[in-house]
Amino acid sequence: MEVVITNKIPAETIQDIKEQLPVNLTQFQSMEEAKEKLESADGLFLFGGGLTERVITSAVNLKWVMTSSAGVENLPLDSLEKRGIVVTNARGVHNVQMGEYALHAMLDHARKHKVSVEYQQNKRFENFKPGELYGRTLLILGTGAIAQAVAMRAKVFGMRVLGINQSGRDVVRFDETYALQELFNVLPNADYIVNVLPSTPKTKQLINEESLSYMKHSAVLINFGRGDAVDEQALIQALRNNRLAHAYLDVFEEEPLHVEHPLWEMDEVTITPHIAGYSSHYMERLLPIFKHNLRVFVEQEGEMKNIVNISEGY
Repeated sequence: MEVVITNKIPAETIQDIKEQLPVNLTQFQSMEEAKEKLESADGLFLFGGGLTERVITSAVNLKWVMTSSAGVENLPLDSLEKRGIVVTNARGVHNVQMGEYALHAMLDHARKHKVSVEYQQNKRFENFKPGELYGRTLLILGTGAIAQAVAMRAKVFGMRVLGINQSGRDVVRFDETYALQELFNVLPNADYIVNVLPSTPKTKQLINEESLSYMKHSAVLINFGRGDAVDEQALIQALRNNRLAHAYLDVFEEEPLHVEHPLWEMDEVTITPHIAGYSSHYMERLLPIFKHNLRVFVEQEGEMKNIVNISEGY
């Protein structure tokens, strides 16, 4: 059995797997390098993009694809579904670091960290009044594993946590949950809005001029879900017109963010380069999922973890 890897896995890990399973693992630096080998491969473990409909068509033996990201919007899902290829993702790998990212952003704003930095740069030693997270309301768009990690940490700080999902079903760690269609009714209650939704037709530009108009002028938007969830031009106008206090953005409509993009110059925006999901512990959380799924794939026994519902897009 042949499995192609376009991911940065330590050589000793690959050797260890080969000693345990009857599988030939071949590692490449990119999908471009792997194309020829993929023509005969049974499985693919990839990092980033590069998997196209043309590649899938030429990979006549391909039966399983695992991506090292949680999102699958960059994959040719229609082609994968048509071929009956199983897709698994890295769901669960990002919970800790993304939960901490959200808390960092909220504390950064509440405690006015930018003011402290400005004071230090100007050697200014004067009192000012930071805020608190205690008693504030957090609205999380999404109630999955990452959202629950955010909610758990927010509850420790005494925050009220609301959640949005498709049906409004109850979810552990949330004080209240609402259906997506109720979003406009919930937004006015939120001091902080965190988006962790995947990219689907229903979530594209969910944060737009209309939804922004329902937010408190003192509200803070934190987006590390998907860049296409936010209409950036509408967000810029809301911030310029003081209809929103601040935005913490880790993902964007187009990446890398163009050097001339107006978001770079805005005091009301904090930008990070799509790193909310990364951590020094990333691989140690990802590899056990890959190893488990690989064993199931090779031995044809058991059930794979994190199988993607292709029709739903996550």
